[in-house]
Amino acid sequence: MAIIKVKGSITRVFYEGKGIEVTESYETKTGDTINKRYTVWLKQPTTLEVGDTVQVEGLYSSEIDNWTNKEGEAKQSIKVSINNPLVVPAEPMQIIKDIFEPTHREPSPF
Repeated sequence: MAIIKVKGSITRVFYEGKGIEVTESYETKTGDTINKRYTVWLKQPTTLEVGDTVQVEGLYSSEIDNWTNKEGEAKQSIKVSINNPLVVPAEPMQIIKDIFEPTHREPSPF
């Protein structure tokens, strides 16, 4: 399997936190905005939330999805999944803040 690397925003958290959708946005030379969505499958529930920006690296897989639009027309799209991912906040310092941020604050005796 191929390895894929993505940087984008979390747009959905589902499957009891074990699945997230990451949307990568970029602008084309003509000024159009393109959004690519990736489904990321996690082994453990995540504490990440919708709106968080993350970097994801994992194994690429895809499948063809057949569906019908509101006008009744048959459509196809490709669902891209990232398996066995490494997911980190896009801001590297956020990892350090999360590790060292106290979970509660007590008044100082001094």
